[in-house]
Amino acid sequence: MTIAETDAAEAGRSPADRPWRRALLSGLGIFVASKAGLAAVSAFAWIGEKRPNVTVTSITAQWAAQWDSVWFRHIAQQGYYPDPDKAPAAFFPLYPLLIRALTPLCLGKDWIAALLVANVAMFGALVVLFRLTEHEFDRAVAGRTVFYLVAFPTGFFLTAAYNEGLFIGLMAACIYCLRKQYWWWAGAFGGLAVFTRSAGVLLAGAFVYEWVRVHRFRLNRSALAILLFPVGVAGVAAFSLRAYGEPFAFLHAQRYWGRHLDWPWAPVLRGFKSLVQGTHLQYGFSDLWVHNLLELATVLLVIALLVLMFAGPWRVRRDQWVLPLLGVALTLLMISFPSSHQPYPLYSASRLGLEVFPAFMLLGRLGARPVIDRIALALFFMLQAILAAYFVRGGWVA
Repeated sequence: MTIAETDAAEAGRSPADRPWRRALLSGLGIFVASKAGLAAVSAFAWIGEKRPNVTVTSITAQWAAQWDSVWFRHIAQQGYYPDPDKAPAAFFPLYPLLIRALTPLCLGKDWIAALLVANVAMFGALVVLFRLTEHEFDRAVAGRTVFYLVAFPTGFFLTAAYNEGLFIGLMAACIYCLRKQYWWWAGAFGGLAVFTRSAGVLLAGAFVYEWVRVHRFRLNRSALAILLFPVGVAGVAAFSLRAYGEPFAFLHAQRYWGRHLDWPWAPVLRGFKSLVQGTHLQYGFSDLWVHNLLELATVLLVIALLVLMFAGPWRVRRDQWVLPLLGVALTLLMISFPSSHQPYPLYSASRLGLEVFPAFMLLGRLGARPVIDRIALALFFMLQAILAAYFVRGGWVA
């Protein structure tokens, strides 16, 4: 059956059987449940506070006032302002631009716009990821996949004023279009992903891989869609050139954050060593040890899930290899650029691991076994409640 015939067949089904309707309803249910849970966590995090300025509004605003959220809001307000280290250039333009565009509609409050963009993007990401997973596997796997993503210990970053949800949604949309052979739409979503985060360039490799798999090097006009990825890079370079006089300031900005290229196994081994030795006591033993454990556990879990996508009873079909290959590329990028400024080698890996959505698709398949499902949810819910409460009170998580 051709794609056109498939779409026509789907259009003729009853509303309950339409795949995008299922994705929309499933995404909405998980979205609402996650907001209710995090609202409760936020409220409990401030129990006992006697200060009169602790209100619902002030607590909500904390979700847009932590760490990277402040950088995104400053860029939205001031543009890529002059900075000797070019530090703002490390944050790509799409999310701040959307904040700036919506601020007038949010009574001039940029923190409301930042949360609105992040949460609308999160909802879109859940819908698209559900549809992609259902297309590749089945409805039950799709439901568990998006649920595990939201329930993951650092899943609350999808709610905070960060660009994680936007980036995951654009990546999932790009891969879905590749799998459906909508090449120009894939290029468009991929270009927007590049305009959101540097890791978006990896989607160009996914595009080439999937296009060659389908067309076997027989060139046609659809191959030109790959040119939309450099458009995204050019957009970032234009902002860098205008603000700092050089098109690749976003690369040089990584020095400010201590990011440097390293062998991918080196930060992992240093993470193990730090856990065993419990050194760097000047940072506080418990704080350092917990951070290292969280980052290292995320990396090892993601790697294990990606390996299972290639080998064993849960391996994917060969025509689905674009999924684990993208996951491998995202993981390698995540662990190959550690920060020399931090006492934990796998700095931010527990948050960046959310972006490796193919790993969550495999976890969604494993979750068909009740014991795995219960263990995952018990650990995820407990850890996320603790970490989210810590984060909303200003603590550094990832």
